[in-house]
This record gives sequence, structure tokens and C-alpha cells, in this order.
Amino acid sequence: MNFSKFNRQALSDAFSFYARALNYPYDEQRHEFQNIFRTIEKNIENEYDNTLATRILDILNTYQGEEMKELQTEYTRLFTPRGETKPSISLRLGDWLPDGDLAALEERLYDVGVSVYSSEYPDFISHVLEYFASILPYEDETWIEDFFRKYLEKPIPLLTQKIYKESNLNFYKEYAKGLHDLIQLIGEALESDEDSLDNEIFNGPLSD
Repeated sequence: MNFSKFNRQALSDAFSFYARALNYPYDEQRHEFQNIFRTIEKNIENEYDNTLATRILDILNTYQGEEMKELQTEYTRLFTPRGETKPSISLRLGDWLPDGDLAALEERLYDVGVSVYSSEYPDFISHVLEYFASILPYEDETWIEDFFRKYLEKPIPLLTQKIYKESNLNFYKEYAKGLHDLIQLIGEALESDEDSLDNEIFNGPLSD
């Protein structure tokens, strides 16, 4: 993937935002979201970055219009298991990627300290998004694309569709739309890279 289409730090901050917004709501979260948005704003360089910022601003605006108690109640209703009863919406990556081998991913999350809550599964999607955010500024582009293809491209849209359908709060609906659009935006960038490569192969100069 040609990451020159994005400001890497802006993309990293966007994934960090979506990771943190998938945690149980708390009072300081509002200020954290605002700080992340300001950082993204400072790193806008093109239409891709501007799209990231615009979607997050929409989410932030709906968050500010919600009461904390309502956010916490809705989070519990959607994502929290009750005894032996599974949650309405699972936040475990393995439940959205049943055929995926997560052993290597889980080991990596533990090694880098992203999966730090012993009460949560290591494949908690917030951990996966936070890890992806942490590697975006410096990791090799081929490795990043491989991670995206394996763990984000297919399962995350399934999750966001479920959240959008079942949530009763605008915040979680906007969150679902924003994260879905982000995955789609990266997918489009990947496809445009592949199209460009095909054009180079088929339309390039012929050799004798």
C-alpha cells in the first residue's frame, strides 16, 4: 500500500481513536478524544487525511451530545456478557474471524504490552486496533498491508454493521459508520495501488 496517500501519524491517531472509543466510557474519555482529534487536524495533508478528521469530528460531536450514564448503559447492553450469557455484540476478533489463526497475533499483543487487562481476551478488538495504530508510523508497508488484510479488512465491517443495526445511541451509530468508512478508505487505497501496478505492467514500454 502506498502510505504517501495518508499522513501516517494521522492514520495512526485515527485508529487509536477508534480503539479507545470501543472501551467502556469514562469521564476523561472526552478530553482524550479531543486531544486525538487536534493531533489529527495538525497532520492533515490531503483529502485522505481530511476524510479521517471529518468522520472523527462527526463522532466527537455526537459523543458530546450524549449523557455519560446513557453511554455506559448502552455499552453494557451491547458489549458486556452477563454470567454465562454472551454479549449482544462480541468484541473478540476471533468471533468475527473464526477461520483465522490468532495465536501469533495474541503473542505479539502480549509482547508489546497492548493486551494489558487480564480480565479481557487478548484478541479484544480494541487491543488489535491500538496495536495497528502503534505500528503504522514505522513498520514496513508490506507488513502493515498483510496485517490489514488478515485481521481488519473483513471482520471489522461485519462488526460495524452489527453495531450500527443494534445500537440505540447516535454515538455508537456514528462510531460504526466512521470505522466502517476508514476500513473502506484503506481498501480503496489498496485497490488503486493494484490498478496502478496493472497499468505499469500492461501499458509500460515494450522491450525488444
